[in-house]
Amino acid sequence: MKAIGFSGVQNFPTVGLIGGNCRKNLEETGMGFAKEVDMIRMAAAKDMLCTPYIFSEDDACAMAEAGADIVVCHMGLTTGGAIGAETALTLDDCIPQINAWAAAAKSVNPEIIVLCHGGPIAQPEDAAYILSHCLGCHGFYGASSMERLPAEDALIAQTKKFKNIKR
Repeated sequence: MKAIGFSGVQNFPTVGLIGGNCRKNLEETGMGFAKEVDMIRMAAAKDMLCTPYIFSEDDACAMAEAGADIVVCHMGLTTGGAIGAETALTLDDCIPQINAWAAAAKSVNPEIIVLCHGGPIAQPEDAAYILSHCLGCHGFYGASSMERLPAEDALIAQTKKFKNIKR
């Protein structure tokens, strides 16, 4: 990846978003989160920026030990918009998890950067709320909140303008 111009990596898609028997089966067959940790370790050894998603305190420690520069506390698929997840934690549910995961990562590497992402953290005010309650979290990692949600809003508004044309 580095040889073709990439400067960083992330573990996405990730088995961390998969639960139940499917996740157990992936782990049992050697295609689990440990492979993602190995990938981060290899990329860190090549001095690439490593920004893995984490889903637990154990994940935080493993990725910090592997050399992650940034860990991203993933709170689930982003809610909101036309296709956002409906089953999600509340913002208040996220706070103790993010705080615990940040503390775990920092126990391995005090210099690690911790970001929050996903689930109910969909809008700027959501991120502001989390950051005001999670002092070990340095910022927000945008994905759907930066590309899908604003694009949906703009497309819907523009389509309504066309639909409202009167002859």
